[in-house]
Amino acid sequence: MKRLFGAPKQAPPSGPAPSLSDASARIDSRVEDLEKKIAKCDEDLRRYVGGKGSAQQKQLAVQCMKRKKMYEQQRDVILGTQFNVDSLAGAQEQADITVMTVEAMKAGQQDLKQRYQQIGGAMDIERLMDDMADLQDEIADINEAISTSYAVPDGFDEAAFEAEFNALEEEMKMEALTGVTSSARPAYLPPAEPAAVGVPETPAAVPEGR
Repeated sequence: MKRLFGAPKQAPPSGPAPSLSDASARIDSRVEDLEKKIAKCDEDLRRYVGGKGSAQQKQLAVQCMKRKKMYEQQRDVILGTQFNVDSLAGAQEQADITVMTVEAMKAGQQDLKQRYQQIGGAMDIERLMDDMADLQDEIADINEAISTSYAVPDGFDEAAFEAEFNALEEEMKMEALTGVTSSARPAYLPPAEPAAVGVPETPAAVPEGR
């Protein structure tokens, strides 16, 4: 059979399909060529119309106008094709952005899920907050115990000391205002007890040899 009909021809290997950006660039190049040809036709028309006005000049001008019309039609068709290509390229780019965004959101959601799994559930957080509150209470108790003074003898009244301090502060303010320093017994101290009547004062001891 191969001798009668011959072996089937294999299709030549096809290369990769052109991208939309390649097609758009090729279209841009073709549009530029057509624009140059249209500009050349305009230049020729001005030369033919401004000539002697013979029948040959008129025929050349008509042929030039036909070529210009043809080039313009080709340009319009190619521009329409380029619009479709650019629209498809824009849709393709938008699809790529959408795919990238979805993949990034999936990765972010997975990472966020793993992070919250490491933290634990709401019950774990509540237990943590309760433990922190208990620890704060314990620290406050320790600080209060440490700050308690055990060296103060019995019978000392903190309120009395506070009142004595306030009286001393007021007296010092009055002395500062009047400029007079009182040598009397401070008012905040209790009055001195009177000396016992008929009890002779004990003389001071005199050192020997004098």
